[in-house]
Amino acid sequence: MIHLATLLFAFAGFVAICASMDKHQGELFGRRLEPRLKPRLRAAGAAGLAAAFACAVWSTGWKFGPVEWAWAITAGAAAASLGVTYRPKRTAPAGAGAAFFGAMLAASAFLVGIA
Repeated sequence: MIHLATLLFAFAGFVAICASMDKHQGELFGRRLEPRLKPRLRAAGAAGLAAAFACAVWSTGWKFGPVEWAWAITAGAAAASLGVTYRPKRTAPAGAGAAFFGAMLAASAFLVGIA
């Protein structure tokens, strides 16, 4: 369960980083966003990647957690780049949904005490 949350956080983080770029804003939103939103989107992307790292280390420990995180960010970056390329209008809502469901999975795994 927590492994899926790791992947969802990585995907959401990369979608947020893509959304902070001028090149992708027109594709994702149909318009350019205000300049004051760029740092917030970058921070949200960094937070998503940090949450993915925390989930990976929590589930498998420091020995294999960074390895799992490397796999998750590779898959998340590939999914985000394919989404921005082929389904740009659906990628931003998918990133937001991934962040929400990743948080729900991580919270439920934490409350139940499983990894």
